[in-house]
Amino acid sequence: MNNTTIDSAADRMTPAEVSDLLGVEVQTLAAWRSSGRHELPFLKIGRKVAYSRRAVEAWLSQRTVTSCAQARAALATV
Repeated sequence: MNNTTIDSAADRMTPAEVSDLLGVEVQTLAAWRSSGRHELPFLKIGRKVAYSRRAVEAWLSQRTVTSCAQARAALATV
């Protein structure tokens, strides 16, 4: 797991905010957290879930590809 620190409350995003940013349902994020799929780092505070804006941006940049062949090759290693 990534040792991502959350600098401040201003850096935290709710699941709804991450859902909007990524274009996926909040329930999809919950499924990813439960299964470990996609390894999107999150912070658990009691019953609440938060995401670091920096961690989400880093996660997105790691998934940026320039061709479908590159995307297929990345999926083959998972």
